[in-house]
Order: sequence, then structure tokens, then C-alpha cells
Amino acid sequence: MSADAAGTSACATVLAVLLPLAATAAVIDRVAVVIGATVITESEVIHEVRLTQFLNNQPLDLSPTQRRAAAERLVDQQLIRNEMQAGAYAQPSAAEADTILRNFRQERYPSQAQYQAALDRYGLTEEDLKQHLLWQAAVMRFTSLRFQAPPAAPAESGANRYQAGGEPDQMDAWLKETRAQTRIQFKKEAFQ
Repeated sequence: MSADAAGTSACATVLAVLLPLAATAAVIDRVAVVIGATVITESEVIHEVRLTQFLNNQPLDLSPTQRRAAAERLVDQQLIRNEMQAGAYAQPSAAEADTILRNFRQERYPSQAQYQAALDRYGLTEEDLKQHLLWQAAVMRFTSLRFQAPPAAPAESGANRYQAGGEPDQMDAWLKETRAQTRIQFKKEAFQ
């Protein structure tokens, strides 16, 4: 048998094996949102719903409305993550994450069994929760540093336009502007 015939035969064998596998392939995950070049999957949206409802002690609700609200939060989180990476903002340490998790657990759950049962009920792991609490701490740090109001202007100038609680207002304005400048596409199939 020639080398060309052997190569063709090997290719046919590979195709014969792969084609049946391709025919039985199922969709593993679906794109829910595209933010610039970043993709958020449907499973990430559902994971966000579970975490938020767990933290807020709400009944688990995976309805399209809840998934869409979670997707909106994930868009904001991605925009913040992009800004944090561009600005090289310091992240909380692993030790801080352990402390935050321990404090959360002690405040909310009198026993380890109750804590684990709650995690199980929402389909979460302790590592999921730890990473989410760590992210929240990072966002709080970022917000404080990035949107910190400058020192008040001297009283005689009357130029102080910053009010108490200006950080959330500034962050909301920044998010609105950044969203307007970013290509964001929600895939309707993920929210039906």
C-alpha cells in the first residue's frame, strides 16, 4: 500500500470514529452574554443567581427574570474586573478570604451542619462562596480607591460638589458610561 493510500485510510478511520460522536454531542453550555470579547455562559448566570439568593437568604428562584438580573450584575462585574486589571488594583489576600468566610459562617449559621445544608440546598460549595465573598471584598476596595471623593474644597470657594455617599453615585455614573462604550449583547435564548 502506498503512503498516500495509508494516509487516506487513516483519515477515513478517524472520521468513522468521530462522526458518530459528533452526531450524539449535546450542548453543554450556552452563551448568555457577550461583553466585548468576553463571554458569560448560562451556567455562570445560574451560578450568580444561586450565590446571590444564598447570600440574601432568599428562596432559590431560577426564573428568566432572576437570570436576567444576574446577567446584568455579571456585566457590571466584568466591567469592574476589566478596570481593576487595567489599573492593577490590589486584591484581597487568601488570608483575608478565609477571615471573611469564617466571619460570614459564624454570623449566619450556628452549626457546621446547618451551613453545609444551606450550601447544598443552593447547589454551592464552600469554595464558591469563598470566591464570591473575596470578589465582593475586592470590589469594595476598588470602589473605595477608584471613586474616593477628593478632599473638600476650601469653604470660601463653594466648589465642593461631592456629597456624602458620593462613591456609589460616581460608580453608577462610571458603569453607565462604560456600558455605553462597550459592546454588550444578551442572547435571548438564555433567558427564556
